[in-house]
Amino acid sequence: MRCKIIIEDTNKMMDSKMNIRIQELKKFEEIKVILETNCFYNINAPMNWSENTLWQSEAIFLSDSNGIVSLKNSPSKGGDYEGIRAMGLFESLKAVTIVNKKHISELKNLPLNDVVSFRISVLSNGKLLAKTTFNRFYKKYNINYYDILRDGWQGRLFYDEDKNKKPAIIVLSGSEGGIEKAQNIAMMLSNQGFVTLAISYFGMNNQKSSLDRIPLENLEEALKYLQKLTFVDSTKIGIYGRSKGAEYSLLFLTRYGGIKCAVLNSPSDRVYEGLRRKRNSKHSSWTYSEKEISYKPFKIKEFIINRLIKKSSIDDFGVMDIENVTCPLLLIASTKDEIWDSYSASINIMAKAKSYEKSIVLTTELGHMNTISYLPNPRYKRYKTDKIYDEAVLSWENTLSWFINHLKNI
Repeated sequence: MRCKIIIEDTNKMMDSKMNIRIQELKKFEEIKVILETNCFYNINAPMNWSENTLWQSEAIFLSDSNGIVSLKNSPSKGGDYEGIRAMGLFESLKAVTIVNKKHISELKNLPLNDVVSFRISVLSNGKLLAKTTFNRFYKKYNINYYDILRDGWQGRLFYDEDKNKKPAIIVLSGSEGGIEKAQNIAMMLSNQGFVTLAISYFGMNNQKSSLDRIPLENLEEALKYLQKLTFVDSTKIGIYGRSKGAEYSLLFLTRYGGIKCAVLNSPSDRVYEGLRRKRNSKHSSWTYSEKEISYKPFKIKEFIINRLIKKSSIDDFGVMDIENVTCPLLLIASTKDEIWDSYSASINIMAKAKSYEKSIVLTTELGHMNTISYLPNPRYKRYKTDKIYDEAVLSWENTLSWFINHLKNI
């Protein structure tokens, strides 16, 4: 091989920035760099895409006078992104060969998907100059886990080998059901020194198959489970909810104490109608004391009109008792949320919640699907990488800081 590829990645976590340096090139040589993986669980991808899906990106660079290309300093002049962007190859990965998978409903059979294997190749005039492989991780090597099976909920708990008391975070994902997306977010949070509990509230074996009349008491039981663990500080438990998980989390905060702080990603301020597969259930999403919680029915005509005029409903159907929320709240909302109006919902939550500290991270290009830093987001193909991926980094960094400041630095 005629050049060397140096992977400069001290952290090796999926949400950390890294650098790729290519040296021993000719002076001012034009090269193409190709990044590939078909061992990659992407939180932002559709649920039926297997981790064996082939993802690929490429960019074109010109080496400097020392025969070096450094992705953190060298601008891409073409390919899947342009300009200087250290993580541009990762953020612009595209699914070129989609491999579908079946839903895994048995928790013990669900893989962790904690390792991502990458291949990188360097070409000049179509000729291969060098290639190498490297791994990145969703969790650190010292993070252990075990599964929890209860009547109403199932969980995967992540904790490190040090059994001293630590703060904890409950993690809830959205209407996709199951635990896949929640567990990868939980792993990333566990790397910061938290015990994390990813919860499936429907969609697994021995659970409700649809997001319909899910008991609020499930979260109460999960909270009590964490509080009893000898290696958890029961006074420092937070909650992270995304999409319907944010709705579920906020509703819990209106009726229960015991949560020290919360991050609600793409939240709603009201309870919406449940779902039976992709159809309306004609029931509430949630129950309390075996009674349905008042909800807003889904009306397609109203939904279309609201999307066209970019306004939320002005009625009060299903609006929660947000005045009961007192813990510190971080809200992540988008002015271009394609699912519901998380921006107006967040404004209402900010106005009504009695939390002593409240904050909003507002995105203007990145929509409803907003998870961790440096992941490709196939939902938003129409946008250039720089804007939506800057917003993803901003959102995730604020999420980490919120939990660290309110659960650890107190």
